[in-house]
Amino acid sequence: MTHFGHATTVFPVKSKALSSLRRDSYFLNESPELVARPYWPEETCQSEPGILSEVYKIAQTDPNVQDHIPELVWFHKFEGTSTSNTRTSLELKDTEQAKQDSHVLHIIVFRKLIPITTLSGKEFLAAWWQIVKCHHALWKGGVLHRSVSLSNLMGYRLRGQFIGVLNDYDLSSFKRDTPSGLERTGTVPFMAANLLTPDADAGKVEHMYAHDAESFIWVLTWICLRYEDGKLLSKNRPLDQWLKSDAIRCRVQKNDFQLSILPTMGPSGSHEASWEVVRKCFMEIHSLYTPLGYCKLGDQSAFELLLEGPMQEHF
Repeated sequence: MTHFGHATTVFPVKSKALSSLRRDSYFLNESPELVARPYWPEETCQSEPGILSEVYKIAQTDPNVQDHIPELVWFHKFEGTSTSNTRTSLELKDTEQAKQDSHVLHIIVFRKLIPITTLSGKEFLAAWWQIVKCHHALWKGGVLHRSVSLSNLMGYRLRGQFIGVLNDYDLSSFKRDTPSGLERTGTVPFMAANLLTPDADAGKVEHMYAHDAESFIWVLTWICLRYEDGKLLSKNRPLDQWLKSDAIRCRVQKNDFQLSILPTMGPSGSHEASWEVVRKCFMEIHSLYTPLGYCKLGDQSAFELLLEGPMQEHF
């Protein structure tokens, strides 16, 4: 089964009741602003609040997670909105069939975060690396994010310093609940090329840590090429066509990018500090795609090869 990422839609919320709720001491985001996000998860999947509950437990003992996760303020599940009820009422499916792939409306409220795309230079790269390490620590702790994309890399300022945050856990799962990992999740322009194949679409490719690691690299590349001084380029933006491509076409475009386009391109002026990391990362990605197929790596080996190694000279 494939769960492609979505455009994250949030809207501001003002509530004295929510603003006055007691906060756990390990949340350091000082923003007084709140945002709400409506979403329609599958009823059979683990809820995002349930995922975050485990994330918060890991954060209490792991410094790579602490301070780098979103603050859930409030959530509500609208029981009467189940799509299975609609299908059954319209006699589109019988009751058991209707329960399969059924969705229900949730609204979840968080403390407001700042997109990582607003950053430049070394500050941006430092925030990106904080989020990479948070994601890796959570994966080791059994929480599989599985949807690394541009909109999920956020942060906040604390006494002038930007703190990176890994956001959006609505497509996440627990390792104990998904032993096969055959569900394909992500946002196409940022997904690992190995997950954009017909076999992956048919549920024959295991979603591994290396795939999320590759997604971090695609996000890094995307920002370096398309953002200048914290703003999206107004014209001549590279990779625009990827936003309109399906999975198979985007895989072809990514292969072309790695082999022939990347060597000829350069970053925007405000992201030159990150570009050497991008180039080193792609050298390692290229080593995974062999004529005999995709080279599977263990989680720690993938982290060291694809991310930690290229970053060693910077932090």
